[in-house]
Parts: sequence; C-alpha cells; structure tokens
Amino acid sequence: MYDCLAPELTKATRELHPALRWKTQSWLRLNAKRNTSPLALSKAFAAATSLGFRTENLANGSVVILNLDLQDALMFSRRYPDLLAEYEPINPFCLHK
Repeated sequence: MYDCLAPELTKATRELHPALRWKTQSWLRLNAKRNTSPLALSKAFAAATSLGFRTENLANGSVVILNLDLQDALMFSRRYPDLLAEYEPINPFCLHK
C-alpha cells in the first residue's frame, strides 16, 4: 500500500505502479504468468468490461480493473488461475484530500 500523503509524483512515476496512479480507487491488476497465453488476459479483460467494470491496459501488457471489491477480485482470481493477480483496496485516508 502506498501513502496518499506523499507529494505529487510525475506522470512517469505514476505509470510504474497502479497504486501510485489510482490512490482513491480499489483496483486489481492481472498479469500473464510466464508461458501463459495472452488469450487468458484478453478473456479477463472481456469479462471485466462485460460486467461493467472500468478497465485500463498498461504498457507492460497487464490489465487493471478499477472500482471492484474484494469478492469480485477473488472471483477473477479463481476464474483465471493462470494470471497473476494483485489487489489493492481503497485507502480511506486518501479519500479526505
């Protein structure tokens, strides 16, 4: 978890990690494991958009799903076991800015 009280970061720094970019939203980042077909990542992206979640593709090929709760994040992790999942909940201290 990243501190929301940190000074503003440059755009290049925010691109490095979703936690620096989406401090006031929960998010799930999905990456393809080594020797995993990119098709699994495409399927997860399609499922997220069909469920109405906002998604973004990062430059490294990973997919970020925004504004989902823990149960939804666990559902994606179970449904796509070949993908590496990293979940970050909303930091309540960042909401008061």
